[in-house]
Amino acid sequence: MQQRNTPAGRGGRVPVAYVLFGNHRTLIMGILGTMAGVVGSVGGISAGAGVLEILGFIGIGMLGLALAVGYVVVASQSKGPRSPRP
Repeated sequence: MQQRNTPAGRGGRVPVAYVLFGNHRTLIMGILGTMAGVVGSVGGISAGAGVLEILGFIGIGMLGLALAVGYVVVASQSKGPRSPRP
């Protein structure tokens, strides 16, 4: 990650939320995780899987949803791209 593109606070430190959720890959992983959780849960229910397997897929889906929502929240709070200094 390039330091010049990150919003630095006092002392030049980058916020933890930006480091965790400030990347487009996080959004893609969140979408894929949510889809895996939904498809796995539906497939597990229709195939007669046990409760533990279904809860595992629901957990994967919730983690993916948390990643996607975290990315959107951080992206909405960050300022737009800055113009380069002359």
